[in-house]
Amino acid sequence: MRRNTIAAQLSVAILLMLRAAPGSGQQRPEQAEQPQTDGKPAEGDSRVRSVEQALEQMKLHQQKLDRRIKELEQKNEEQALELLRQQAGAEVAADSDATKQVNEETDLKEQEYRGGQRALQAMNPEISVVGDAFGKWIFEEYASEDDRSGFVFRVVGLHLQSDLDPFSLAKAFIEVTPGGVELGEVYMTWTSILPGVALTVGKFRQEFGVVNRWHVPGLDQIDFPLGLREVLGPEGLNQVGLSVDWLMPRLWAHANHLVLQVTNGQNDHLFAGKYFSIPSILLRVKSYYDLTESTYFELGLTSMVGWNNKRGVKNAQTDALEDEPWRETWLWGADWTLMWEPLRQAKYRNVVLRGELYGVRQRLADAELQTMGLYQYVQAKVTRRLEVGTRFDWAMPFAVDNDGRHTFALQPYVTWWQSPWVRARLLYVWTTSDELAMDDHRMMLQLTFAAGPHKHERY
Repeated sequence: MRRNTIAAQLSVAILLMLRAAPGSGQQRPEQAEQPQTDGKPAEGDSRVRSVEQALEQMKLHQQKLDRRIKELEQKNEEQALELLRQQAGAEVAADSDATKQVNEETDLKEQEYRGGQRALQAMNPEISVVGDAFGKWIFEEYASEDDRSGFVFRVVGLHLQSDLDPFSLAKAFIEVTPGGVELGEVYMTWTSILPGVALTVGKFRQEFGVVNRWHVPGLDQIDFPLGLREVLGPEGLNQVGLSVDWLMPRLWAHANHLVLQVTNGQNDHLFAGKYFSIPSILLRVKSYYDLTESTYFELGLTSMVGWNNKRGVKNAQTDALEDEPWRETWLWGADWTLMWEPLRQAKYRNVVLRGELYGVRQRLADAELQTMGLYQYVQAKVTRRLEVGTRFDWAMPFAVDNDGRHTFALQPYVTWWQSPWVRARLLYVWTTSDELAMDDHRMMLQLTFAAGPHKHERY
């Protein structure tokens, strides 16, 4: 406002001075042509210079006024800001005093608690239901009395998982099959009893190799490898006991993992079965190597010992409980996994090469049994939803006299993922053996679905 007033006054003064100057109007012709006679400038020129000087002085005065106005405005802003700070500080001090007073009054009174029933669902375990079914067509008229063409709903699995507290978790898996209901797994894990050490207690599938740990609906093929079934039994190793898992320091590989498991010898295929007075012991070492940015290699070595002699067996003649002589069962295994998965195309491309070798030596009452088994498969993800692969199986029968007898199987397959919850798989299985009258050929179509957070859990 002050700047506008000064500018207006300056303009009026200039106009008045110009009007008052002689010759400011229109010159007469005779005046314009009249020359200077005394060599001095005309009187009009002197007045023009006076006006210019006055204008210059007024500009300087205006600049001083502008600087003064800016100083006053800045000072006013600082004063206003300081006033706001003082007011805010006073309000904070008042709130602090009020809060302190309320807290003191609350401490003197009986506190009132309210239930959070709507939040209790966060304490419920995570529940998933997995279904696995397939249809098979056997080329021969009858494969066996219990193995014929048709549809089979193999298993419905109920998975439960819960974080008990920040230091432990629990998992359970209940299987419903055509043969009845079975407790597949139930165990509790302390995730870090020591730095890098976890402890698991309960019933669990043991870490003998890689795929023995997996559940059937989570396998890359429709069933467990032939070598695993011959050496470890049709259902693999699933026993009750404890497991210590140690993530070792980085020694000879990029990551080293040691597993020690002590379990009841209740696998009647290998140990004493229900007469498991002496536990079995498993030791596994796994090493992980990063070969390139997109490729890793994993190597595992497993050894296990147990006893197959029965203790506390009733003598048929005396009805006394007696122990059989000590007979041990030794198992060993090696597994390897090579995986290529480019980081920027992990959802669309990968190649997995996985295999395992199993061996067992079992001392019986009057003989010794030795057998081996092997599988190798390669699987490639060709699109985000489509996987193709093939598995080769070889095994010797689990028998005392198995010299020269072998079983081979080849299983090419295609897997289509409709979504992470629905999967379909088409397989062709060819099996040949010295014990079969003819080769076995069959086509199988598998459907697996999952409802819940765990999908096709491998555990």
